[in-house]
Amino acid sequence: MESNKVEQLLEAYFEGATTLAQEKQLRTYFKSDHVAPHLESYIAMFTAFAQASQDTYDRPIELPKQKKPIYRWISGVAAVAVILIGFATQMGSPLGDDVYQGNVSQEEGILKTKQALGLMGKMFNESTAQLGAVNEFNTTTSDFFKQ
Repeated sequence: MESNKVEQLLEAYFEGATTLAQEKQLRTYFKSDHVAPHLESYIAMFTAFAQASQDTYDRPIELPKQKKPIYRWISGVAAVAVILIGFATQMGSPLGDDVYQGNVSQEEGILKTKQALGLMGKMFNESTAQLGAVNEFNTTTSDFFKQ
């Protein structure tokens, strides 16, 4: 085989662009006694590849057994139990306008509702006042990262 063709095949081989037939040509060329002197450094590489292809592994390969985690099964059972308990407790209660059957007058109910809404409004105002610190933090960090 011409040394130019062998050099082209070697270049394609190192780029990974050779076919199996071309690789076989290279192996037979480097096994022969007619190797060009400037390509003799590749003889050891191709003989090592030939020897490595003959190596086999005789032991059986044992893959580790995958254990199914029990927590998945338990969490599924717990979720179903919670749903069933929720349905069981709701089946006994009437659904409709007369859910609350206490002995409270209408005026007292309105007063309690106003007190509850006032308390919620007060808590909402306090929590929004605390958001000023978060807004200050956001403006400070945005000014810091702009620089």
